[in-house]
Amino acid sequence: MNKQKVIDDFSSFILSPSVSADPKRAPGMVCAVDFLSKKLTSLGFEVLLLQNGQNPATIFAKRIGSADGKTIGIYGHYDVQPEDPVREWNSKPFTLTQKNGRFYGRGTADNKGHIIQNIASIENLIASQSLKNTIVFLIEGEEETGSEHFASYIDTLKDELMKVDVFFITDVEMYKKNIPMIIYALRGLVYFEIELKVGDHDMHSGVYGNAAYNPAQILSDLFAHMKNMRSGEVQIAGFYDSVRKISETEMKLLNNQVFSDEEFQKDAGSFGLTSMRNVPPYLAPKIFPSMDIHGIKSGFVGEGPKTIIPAKGRAKFSFRLVEHQCAQNIDLLVRDFVKKYMVQYGARVEYKITSHSYDNPFYCSIDDPYLQKTARILSDHFGTETVFMREGGSIPAAEIIQRVLGKPVVLTGFVLPDANLHAPNENFDEDMFWEGIEVLGKIYGGI
Repeated sequence: MNKQKVIDDFSSFILSPSVSADPKRAPGMVCAVDFLSKKLTSLGFEVLLLQNGQNPATIFAKRIGSADGKTIGIYGHYDVQPEDPVREWNSKPFTLTQKNGRFYGRGTADNKGHIIQNIASIENLIASQSLKNTIVFLIEGEEETGSEHFASYIDTLKDELMKVDVFFITDVEMYKKNIPMIIYALRGLVYFEIELKVGDHDMHSGVYGNAAYNPAQILSDLFAHMKNMRSGEVQIAGFYDSVRKISETEMKLLNNQVFSDEEFQKDAGSFGLTSMRNVPPYLAPKIFPSMDIHGIKSGFVGEGPKTIIPAKGRAKFSFRLVEHQCAQNIDLLVRDFVKKYMVQYGARVEYKITSHSYDNPFYCSIDDPYLQKTARILSDHFGTETVFMREGGSIPAAEIIQRVLGKPVVLTGFVLPDANLHAPNENFDEDMFWEGIEVLGKIYGGI
């Protein structure tokens, strides 16, 4: 393997500011697609771009192997999170930087580094003439904004994709360095924005305090009714009704792999931890649905005092869901809860609630033969037992592929828990980057 060539490819890929959430970054999205298209074409793949209007393109690329080989699907996403806050980066976000045994840059871990690993592993197999399997790449540009058009692209390609035996998604972490992990469950997501208006302009708090409604306080009270901060329980009627009950056997498996509170807190960079239902904090985000506020904007927060009652308020919040919960059903429950809460204000407070994304949860049995075989290959390569674990994040494509195509999905990855996903100084451990390329070659060449 020519490591410098791989690094050059990695560097070129990171250089594209492919932030799907920012329309101004559209040229960076196009640049990323152009890089991948040219790279895959050079390796003998037939490349097709699927695009809905001005939305980011999804890349479908296929290289046919021998008649007796399997067809392996590899999913990834080339879009990345915004780099804000830039001042907290120790290097340029869109420049690949090698330092202290790590690759730094936006997208190194999520998900450009994994895409480069996959491509490099296939390139190595081609160079050694040991690739008998047909390989299908499916790389989208809307994962960070909810994969809005991915299901429609899957429908368009359904005849081709039904030929795939198993899909691999390398978009998650290792358990620890040199300890591989397969994720068999992901949480879903329903994301909301709510806007309140109590008047035409801000009001003097001395003149109108106790007389005028305050949107910031209404939002605070609404959220206090929505979630019990002491127990962590969501207090919306029917929210937990369809949640799958985890068996004692599965809980025992999960408890065997729990991080200590100290280790988990250090990785999180948090001042403290909380949990619910007496489970370790490490497991709480993985096995329970949750509700979180992402931001509230209302009134004055500048330097010095300004005594106003704001006329408007806005907040963004979301719910993470576990298997058997339906995103659309939860959307209806939340809207009904907000509607009933707002009845007390009548026409005196105007409000609007908007849903930004629906992602259903993903679950695949750990007894699936492809999961088990992949686990054995990973264990043999790293010399440590592969950990089976659930994850609290969401990858919409995993659930869509499983639901629409009915194919097994293997979720694994090679970044470490402190890779700073979605945060400044995102990084990929160099040792695990190269080891990942080696073991992916074993998987794609031998599964």
